Amino acid sequence: MNHKDIIQIIYNKHIMPHNFFKPTITVIIVVFFFIMLISCKKKDSIQYDKVNRITRQESIKPVRPYEDLFWNKYSQQFIYAPYFKVEPAPNAQKYVFAARGVDNKEYTFESTNPCESLSPIWADLPVGFMKLTVSGMDEAGNEIDKHEFSFYKAAFFNGPYHQKMLDYRKSAEMALEYEFNQPHIQNWALNGTPDTTSYNLYCYPSKIIGAVIESMVEYAKISEPNREKALKIAINAAEYLIGVSEPVGSPLEFFPPTYAGEQRTSKAFKNQFMIIYPAKTASTYLDLYEITGDNKFKEAALKIAQTYKKIQEPSGTWKLKLWIDGSPVTENDCIPIEIINFLDRLESQYAITEYVDTRKKAYDWIINNPLKTYNWSGQFEDVAPVEPYKNLSKDEASAFAIYLFQNIHQKKEFRSVADDLLRFCEDQFIIWEKPMPQKQYNVEEWITPCVLEQYACYEPINASVANMMEAYLTGYKATKNEVYKAKMIELANAVTVAQHANTGRYPTYWQLNERQKKESGYIDWLNCTSYCVKVMLQISDSQ
Repeated sequence: MNHKDIIQIIYNKHIMPHNFFKPTITVIIVVFFFIMLISCKKKDSIQYDKVNRITRQESIKPVRPYEDLFWNKYSQQFIYAPYFKVEPAPNAQKYVFAARGVDNKEYTFESTNPCESLSPIWADLPVGFMKLTVSGMDEAGNEIDKHEFSFYKAAFFNGPYHQKMLDYRKSAEMALEYEFNQPHIQNWALNGTPDTTSYNLYCYPSKIIGAVIESMVEYAKISEPNREKALKIAINAAEYLIGVSEPVGSPLEFFPPTYAGEQRTSKAFKNQFMIIYPAKTASTYLDLYEITGDNKFKEAALKIAQTYKKIQEPSGTWKLKLWIDGSPVTENDCIPIEIINFLDRLESQYAITEYVDTRKKAYDWIINNPLKTYNWSGQFEDVAPVEPYKNLSKDEASAFAIYLFQNIHQKKEFRSVADDLLRFCEDQFIIWEKPMPQKQYNVEEWITPCVLEQYACYEPINASVANMMEAYLTGYKATKNEVYKAKMIELANAVTVAQHANTGRYPTYWQLNERQKKESGYIDWLNCTSYCVKVMLQISDSQ
């Protein structure tokens, strides 16, 4: 029954019998309300049957099938049909692909290509661990070569999973209020210094103190009673961070420190700087400048931009980690999307064009490197850089997809490239249901749907959920792809499920075990909470 049928019923039962076709004001209002209600429902609803059919069909298509590219050497699971690197066998006339899963059935197909994707059988394979053999066969049908692979076939999207437990905006506001009331946050108003005793993550100053600024600026926007104190906390944190940044004239002048003290990995990485974090910190300085009008915070951001320009590599990027003297810790390159976003903001919001060339070189580097190789290596301050593909993450890939969606008007090709990036992120890091069993994790205690952080931390983290929510939100705005909307909504609903209803806390680790307890040692990362809050507010504003 559609809305026209309902209106006709109301008309026949309530309007026509009374006053001989002279509807009362009350009935007119009722009809109008009904029309608006149905229109809103139609606008906001998701056709899950349709979306699920699409996601099932899309799952048989490999990620990046159009290039001779094998980024999945260290991959453990796949939502989309994978393909593996198999060298051609001499005298092989064909290759037999045979997969056996938890149902103990064998699924086979043949191809003349040893690197064929598993698309012909992928839809039939059950979710679970798989063993795959690729056998080269000669003209007589004899096996002359054999390769074996093991992996986990992950579940494709098949929503809905949860109803939201709380309005998205209310959820974010509760999370901010929870953080505002934490003793280590309140300490900034009292002493203006980090309380490293009660919160040891301050050993990562740029990331965590930057998150204090970011979260308290957001809280000041929504809490009139606590606005003044929230801003005082943000200002004190920013002034402290500026004060401990590298001095003028030093190789990395004005960069805030990545590490401090001896807690966690800070002792091992002493005097090292991870190059992505100053850009994020500078953006929070701009946020603080915009809400306070205090020019010193804008100047602090501009000084950081100047150092980026000064130390940029001829290649267009920066080394991921530098010593305090400016020399590289390793030869690993930074994937500089965070830096690009910061420099773009200077141009778009402040008409500062001094860094356009710096930004263009960095953008070109991404186009010619990770976008081609798909070596989206993780960039985390508590994990040492490793060889290509060994520690992939979705952070920079999803961030670059967001960038492309936001600039989709520039080139029509941006959409397909961004779509591919999100398929890669989902394939490797999203768990819709039935997580892959792992020895070090009790996955039965995971909250799903969820998003994993990186290969080196292959477990659900709320900031990783925020990564993908923001990517799907931006993708939906740019393309109106209903699949993106559905995935965004299901992840946002899961945020409200994971949230502690009585306190508003956003737990960093989505595991229903000791990690939910503050005293367990698995304390929440403030940067994760702050990012998740901002994205939840964005989703709320978009509806």
